[in-house]
Amino acid sequence: MVDAIIIGAGYAGMSAAALLARAGRKVIVLESSGMVGGRAHSHRDEKGCLWEYGAHSHRLAHKGIANEVFKRLGEEIDFLPEAKDAKLIFRDKLWERPEGPAGFLKTPMLSLRARLTLLALLIKIKKADPAEWYDKTLRDFYKSSFQNPEVEAFLPFLGMTVMCPAPDKVSAGEVIEFLQRALKAGVGVGEPRSGSAQIFSRLEKHIEKNGEIHLHEKAQKIIMENGQAVGVETDRVKYSAPNIIFAARLPLVLDLTDNILLPKGTVDYAKNIESSSGLTIDFITDRPVTNIRGSILGVDIPIWARFQSNADDSFMPQGKYLSTWGIMLPWNFDGDQKTVEKTEKRLKSTISAVFPDFLLKVIEERKTVVPVMNGNVLTPAQSKPHRPDIECSTIKGLYFIGDTVKGDGCSGDISFSSAMIAVDKILGVEIGQR
Repeated sequence: MVDAIIIGAGYAGMSAAALLARAGRKVIVLESSGMVGGRAHSHRDEKGCLWEYGAHSHRLAHKGIANEVFKRLGEEIDFLPEAKDAKLIFRDKLWERPEGPAGFLKTPMLSLRARLTLLALLIKIKKADPAEWYDKTLRDFYKSSFQNPEVEAFLPFLGMTVMCPAPDKVSAGEVIEFLQRALKAGVGVGEPRSGSAQIFSRLEKHIEKNGEIHLHEKAQKIIMENGQAVGVETDRVKYSAPNIIFAARLPLVLDLTDNILLPKGTVDYAKNIESSSGLTIDFITDRPVTNIRGSILGVDIPIWARFQSNADDSFMPQGKYLSTWGIMLPWNFDGDQKTVEKTEKRLKSTISAVFPDFLLKVIEERKTVVPVMNGNVLTPAQSKPHRPDIECSTIKGLYFIGDTVKGDGCSGDISFSSAMIAVDKILGVEIGQR
């Protein structure tokens, strides 16, 4: 018997396993695919190119939630030096990204009246209580005090900070909570050296000291006895453990359990959860396109981009330069190829508008459709108060972690946060005994 079985080897599962292993607990991580990383996996090909499934940054860098996991492991993420040249795309033009409220007051992107309104909005956000706004949209929050067409056109940027750029869709409370943390931290995003490969290789080292990672092993059933999770049956064998941590997307747990035993709210949430989809394109050139080292975000178009090779030469062999561009696919994307083609055309049109010669220099490109980009879109109905609890209330020893449960932040931050919460609960229960 081991102390814990973790189903899923993404940010959440690997973090939980590493933290438990460091605490002296024996763990097994089950992963149905052939690699760790989940929706943040990466691999280096035979040419020496490091490919990521999308491009993954970490909010607030060394002051962020991802780095908190590593601090608990006795180390820190090796972030690249902070770039001071981040950019925004607005109305098909490239602009310097303002730093803090004072920066937005000076930006030439908006008229003076709009800048003053935006500054007033940021001040209101800084003073607001997120708890009062989780069930309202960002547009509701804005409309309660302001009316300015220019600023309204800028609202998608605030929503994009939590990966939901639709002002009439994103929870105002989620935006407020994140922006308050960001304003307090005074730093933006952090780019790990060698990307997500660094994150997972370091987590693996901690796990291997007191546990195992089983690739190509699919969990088929969570075994329960007398209201307690006691093990996992896979396509190979049965394992016993007093703690079962489900670290994959929440809807998938419904296939592993008797749903009657789960909390009704968790089942309903899992059945109706809304995720987002995206299209990413990795472009390789044989010479630099720009000297920009920071990230690029769209204001009125849901785009993000990084010229990785400008800041980190570990991604490509000498003489090759990588940049990754992503764009959100329409809500409720169903896999339609024409939608992908239309979105790709929109992305490339925007790229050409801000970097006219860029696409002409591309010698290779790699497209990836990401059916599930963020497992949980931060709408009012899917905001933190409404997401399922991490510790199952009806089955002892069963925990849910990942970006679809009641952790802090958004996207990957929820995964890291929920992993820490689950581990604290497990270790705390062990101390007090069940």
